[in-house]
Amino acid sequence: MKSMGTRLGVVTPLGNERECIGALLDAVLAHLQPEDRWYGVLDNVSKDGTRGIVEARADADPRVICVWAPQNRCVVDAYFAGYRAAYAAGCRWILEMDAGFSHPPEKIPEFIAAMEAGYDYAGGSRFMAGGAHRSPWTRRALSYGGTVLSRALLASRMTDMTSGYECFNRPAMAWLLERGVRSRANFFQTEIRHMMHRFRWKEIPFVYVNDRATVGRSAVGESFRILLQLARHHETP
Repeated sequence: MKSMGTRLGVVTPLGNERECIGALLDAVLAHLQPEDRWYGVLDNVSKDGTRGIVEARADADPRVICVWAPQNRCVVDAYFAGYRAAYAAGCRWILEMDAGFSHPPEKIPEFIAAMEAGYDYAGGSRFMAGGAHRSPWTRRALSYGGTVLSRALLASRMTDMTSGYECFNRPAMAWLLERGVRSRANFFQTEIRHMMHRFRWKEIPFVYVNDRATVGRSAVGESFRILLQLARHHETP
């Protein structure tokens, strides 16, 4: 049953996170109040027992919710399954963050503060003062290049247009859920940030750490294709 008393819902898509999920939950829950919720989204990609660990924590802590979504076909489906679960539960604010500590949990209070200050959307930025992108040069080039192109072709004003560490209030999330995104891969984050320009937004600096060097070629190709479609049709926020 929907509870409109829920303040914050944290959405985290999960894969094979057995080695870090316990520490991640400890770090995230330290910043949540009793009425807040964490939604761990799992599907058939996860095969290492992460689901069992999350379900055990959910039995012990009502703030932990396991969202089992075997219907997912791509990473975008996983995120949206989490969005819908948090929205249906009545969360006033919905914070999206990745597993594996690439999005530092200690920044959660800053996102909460932005929502309390009346912002509709707060986006984490690796490219503003106080932020950093600590990963192989290939990932840095793609992230920064995507931001530069988005600013040039879409008149975007955010300093980071490719990060997935972000928080929405209910009106902003409702807008996103109603319209959806075109991308089936990483570019959906840029689509979301493009949409969020119509709302009252701010950016929050954070240090991103990811040691994976590659992004799939198909994902990169899709990103350029959809970016050019948005620019060609002069789609504005």
